[in-house]
Amino acid sequence: MTQTLNGTMKVEIKNAKTISGLGTLSWDTSGQIWFDFSGKPYPSSLDWKKATTLTFTPNMGKERTYYKADTEFFFNGGWVGPRLVLQKATRQAL
Repeated sequence: MTQTLNGTMKVEIKNAKTISGLGTLSWDTSGQIWFDFSGKPYPSSLDWKKATTLTFTPNMGKERTYYKADTEFFFNGGWVGPRLVLQKATRQAL
């Protein structure tokens, strides 16, 4: 079962302006955590190369910070925006 939180993801970029966009933080029983941007602005694949930290601020709840080195950037033309995998699955989802 997937759970979600709506909020804002701030992507800190080395020597550039921070990119802040709306989206959904999701996680499931496998331990995987990901963030889907729901529209622009969002980081491009070029921005991602210089990203340093990512901070998710939910509409309700506590802010969470992740390091770019621990995450993966995915973009598929069929999606509204990129997906950031913040934590890989640690086990098979039920």
